Amino acid sequence: MQNRLKKLRLEKRLTLADVQVKTDIDFKILENFEKGLENGIPNSLAIWQKLANFLEVPVEYLMGLNDDSKTLTVNDLNPAEEDVYERITDMLCEEYPEDSISWSKIGQLLINSAEE
Repeated sequence: MQNRLKKLRLEKRLTLADVQVKTDIDFKILENFEKGLENGIPNSLAIWQKLANFLEVPVEYLMGLNDDSKTLTVNDLNPAEEDVYERITDMLCEEYPEDSISWSKIGQLLINSAEE
């Protein structure tokens, strides 16, 4: 599936130059991302994250990997869910260096295992 960068940018009535100024991402890199040519660009996941934060959507939605445009926050959890979330994230942060695991992969696996 094609990424949604251009679609979301246009919905917000932004030019690539607007996005460049507000995110401090190189204009040529933004052009390449919009065209789906981000392969081989250093730190591409960090760039996707920065763009997703700016556009207020999940990275997976922006990249076209799923159709869930809502960003879930801790405020959306009930007290029991918040407790589980805090325990899991505390354990992961204590056991693994910050960039050694993919939070999105772990999250997706947890979702998949709960659906089985």
